[in-house]
Formats: sequence, C-alpha cells, structure tokens
Amino acid sequence: MANPLDTVVQAIDDRRNEIIDFAAELIRQQSVNPDLEPNEDAERPAGEWLKGQFESMGGFDIDYYEVAKNRPNVVATRKGTGGGRSLIWAAHTDVVPVTPEQREVWEGDPFSGEVRDGKLHGRGASDMKGPLAAYVMAARIMKDLGIELKGDLILAQSPGEEAGRRDIGCNTVLERGHRADFAIFPEISNFAIHPTAKGELYFKLTVPGKSTHICNRHLVAQPLPYGVERPGVSAIDNMLKYQLAILELEKQWNLWRSNPHVEPGGMFININTMRAGSSLTSVPDSAEATGSLLFNPDLTGQEVIDEITATIDRVTQGDYWLREHPPVLDLPLDSTSNAPWIKEPVNLPHDHPMIGVIQKSMVSVTGQEAPVGISPFVCDANFWFPKGQDCLIWGIGDPSWGCHGANEYLPVEDLITGAKVFAAATMEWCGVAD
Repeated sequence: MANPLDTVVQAIDDRRNEIIDFAAELIRQQSVNPDLEPNEDAERPAGEWLKGQFESMGGFDIDYYEVAKNRPNVVATRKGTGGGRSLIWAAHTDVVPVTPEQREVWEGDPFSGEVRDGKLHGRGASDMKGPLAAYVMAARIMKDLGIELKGDLILAQSPGEEAGRRDIGCNTVLERGHRADFAIFPEISNFAIHPTAKGELYFKLTVPGKSTHICNRHLVAQPLPYGVERPGVSAIDNMLKYQLAILELEKQWNLWRSNPHVEPGGMFININTMRAGSSLTSVPDSAEATGSLLFNPDLTGQEVIDEITATIDRVTQGDYWLREHPPVLDLPLDSTSNAPWIKEPVNLPHDHPMIGVIQKSMVSVTGQEAPVGISPFVCDANFWFPKGQDCLIWGIGDPSWGCHGANEYLPVEDLITGAKVFAAATMEWCGVAD
C-alpha cells in the first residue's frame, strides 16, 4: 500500500498549475486593509472568494461572519474521525496598500498575480496569500485523495492583521469556539520555525510647554530676578529630557535584560515621529512624539509598560515645572480603542512536540531540517498565545521579497514545496485514519 504522504506529494506535483492559479487568483481578489488605505470593499472580495472555494471543495463546515462591515472572517473546518490532535492553520486575508512611490517602480500590475521568471508576483504573494493558498490547496488535495484525518483540521482566515485589528479578526475566531490542540501561522519565515516572537508596543508622549515670543528666550532658559514671572517654557527642551531618559532605559535593557532566544540588543525602544510648536516666532507650547518598542518574550506587556511609565515619571518628578504640568503618556498607543497597539510575546517551549513534527515533515519532503529561532516580526500569533492557544510561526515567503514594499514576489518552487510540507505536518500532527 502506498505511503499516504508519497501519494499527496505526487498529487501536489501533478496539480502544480492548479496551485499556482489558486494563489494568483487570490492575489487578484481585493483585500487592501481599509485602516491603512480607505476603500469600501475592504477584505470582502477575498473573503467571499475563499468562501466559494471551500463550498466547492465540499466536506468543510464553513463559518463565514463579519464583525465589521465588508471585513469577513472565513473559518472552514473538516472534522476528523476521532482519536487525533486538532490543528488550525491561521492566516490573514488583508494586504498593505501599494503606495504611489511603490507603484512607480513596480514591474507590471501590483495585483496581477503574474508568474514571471519562476516567481509569483503581486501584493500579498509572500505576505500572505501565497502561504494561505499553499495550505488550502494542501487540504483540498488531501480531501480529494480520500485521506481522512483523525484530528479536526481548521482553516481560519481573518481580516485586519496588518493594522492589529484583533477585535474584528483573529481573536473573534477563538471567541466563536474555533480552538485546537495547536495552531500554525504560516507567516513569512522562509521555512524557519519560530516558536518565539517578541512583544510589541507603540506609545505617544505629549509634553507641555508655555508659549511666548522668541525674543523672550533669555527669560525662558536663564535664571530670573526674584519676583519676575517666567513668561514661557520650551516644550522641545522638556521633550529632550524625556528622550534622553528613554535612551538610558534602552541602554539599561541592553545591559541587563537578556533572553536565550534573543540576540544581544534585541530589546529596544525608538522615537519614530516628533512634532512641536505651531509658530516660527514662538517658543513651542507643546511637543508630541510617537515611538515603538520590541520586548523580550519572557516579559509581559504590563511589565514593560510599568518600566516605561516609571521612567517618564522620574523625569516629571525631577523637574519643578513639569511636576505641576505633567505630560500625557498614551501607552499602549490608542489605549482607549478596541484594538490598542500591544502584542504580547509568543513564548512556546522549544521542545514542544510540534517542532519535532515540522522537522520530520521538512526532512521527509526536502531532506533538510528547518532552523529554529525567534521571529523578527510580530503577527496575530502574538494575540492568540496569551489567550492560551498554543501556536508558532512557520511559513513560506521572506520579508526581503518586497513585503510591504515594491515588487513583492514568492518563488513558485517555494509555493509548491510549502504545500507539500504543510500537508506532511498536518498529516503527522492530526494522524491519518486507517
């Protein structure tokens, strides 16, 4: 009797063009994240198309729903025969916009799904419509071959990932009861296994000043005679104090915070934007900075928030004027919204059984093991892991292949190999019924 994996691998080779066409057509389906570029259709065209594909496949229970208009989640479940472990493949349907600058240098139509020079081209080819297509086609081919899995197989596709919209996307999947023994996010890891991912936070700091004419600078920055009221305070001078404190905090992290899976210097904080004042001829009365940080996987977001808040408070309490006129720290950024900018770390043990399953699958299909390390990026896995859903990142595509930039692509051979190893890992984890 033929080995089931050998049969699936051969079928994937035989249906190579079908897999490529599936990925190309998915790229052509509109799904630009409307939080990043307003558009009425949002992710609906891609979601509806995927729903139709699952319906045509048969054998899947489909949960198609919207929390936000035109931003559907599509969850397709193939029930197992029993006695196996369940698995979720989880992906996002949204893509980032193509900016005018990127479009000027893009070779061809950014949403063409064109195959050229052995590569699948288009926005989302690597991030992450190509990987999505690979696992869906792997599931379709296993089903078409009559291969029954012991454990449930769940394919979950959500909107909003590129803007952190867990409130309308990935977290609602768990809230509706779609959980499994394990979940894989096939993000752009180029076949590397990432059981660990750092946490991410964004923040905004608004520092006050007191406006006055620029000719009064000497009355702002110098000592004054007794009884003379200071006419102004420079918000930029005040912001500098906080910037220096933030740099010192980063230095302390680099010296004293370490993690076995994080390279030295891998926990950092950065000021990304800054603006201050409104007049060329006035001492600035306000300064605003936004920043971001990535933190080690052994920490929680709240622990890091507490450190940053304490750093800001020390500066405030050390300044006579700022004590009475404290800054406003918005941390995490937009913390009053439904989707605050915080992603908790993924910290799966590196001896988890799924890592062995993936390594066995990689060797069976490619003859090589995959490197195991920490993800250089964050994704929806950072929302699921703290909710008790064991998961890791393992996928195809690479951040350097035009992701979030111009001329995004995915090598066709990686798409096909991805379908093979995804099928192998699914069969090994869930178990194949006799």
